[in-house]
Amino acid sequence: MGVVPVRLDDQDIKQIDRLVKRQSYRSRNEAIRKMIKEKLSESLENEEAHENVEELVKSMLRMKKAGREPVMLRLRRSAVESVAEGRDRWPT
Repeated sequence: MGVVPVRLDDQDIKQIDRLVKRQSYRSRNEAIRKMIKEKLSESLENEEAHENVEELVKSMLRMKKAGREPVMLRLRRSAVESVAEGRDRWPT
């Protein structure tokens, strides 16, 4: 495991100390290490999701260029009706 010196402002240190006191973590070191790992994992997941969307869009554009319709929705209602129904399901 490598060591990376980091400077934090007093407010951040106080917040980390509060987490340690609440027994969420055994030490500042553990708290900082776990928070960094969580953020890195989250960032990588977002990056992978972005890449998946980008690949899907590229694939759809290739299909469109080849003269095929990439997506076709067959609904019994109009798109406006479907969206309106969805809005009623979720509180705003």
